[in-house]
Amino acid sequence: MFWNGFKLHVSETCHPQADGDRPARPNIITNVATTASTLPDTKALEPIHQALDRRRLLPNRHYLDSGYPSAELIVGSAKAHGVALITPVLLDTSRQAKAQQGFAATDFTIDWDNQQAVCPAGKTSTTWNDVIQEGVAKTVVSFAALDCIPCPSKDQCTSARSNRRRLSLQPRELTEAIQAARAHQLKLPP
Repeated sequence: MFWNGFKLHVSETCHPQADGDRPARPNIITNVATTASTLPDTKALEPIHQALDRRRLLPNRHYLDSGYPSAELIVGSAKAHGVALITPVLLDTSRQAKAQQGFAATDFTIDWDNQQAVCPAGKTSTTWNDVIQEGVAKTVVSFAALDCIPCPSKDQCTSARSNRRRLSLQPRELTEAIQAARAHQLKLPP
């Protein structure tokens, strides 16, 4: 079948089964949604949840492919519908995380209540600023150049011209949700 210009989003039931066993009961299609091909999958999820909710077919866990997840949707689906999204999320794309050497943002201890962060070398941040970046609320955490310049781990931490490390964090709830999803994803068997 060929369908030009649209995407089809199919929801179906799924039941746990032992490896190699046939399901004890058939999977049943619970929702079908069509969207323009240009609409990101993330924009289709809330209407899908609303349609399932109207028919009292919302799952406790909604398994999705990698086109759907975001920290906002993980948190929003849980709050609005009580649905846990089970989906692969994008991994950290920082230079350090991609190279798998050096200190990624997850290597820093974030103390949200006291509005500070501690780097892997034990230094505490000097600034904590709530900002709007590209229309999105973020917190920018900075460390002192006087701490970063002499640090023996500086090359593993930052290459910034300012000679100090900065972290740009989403709001707490979103940061913690995406970190938990990434941690869960890395523990899954191949």
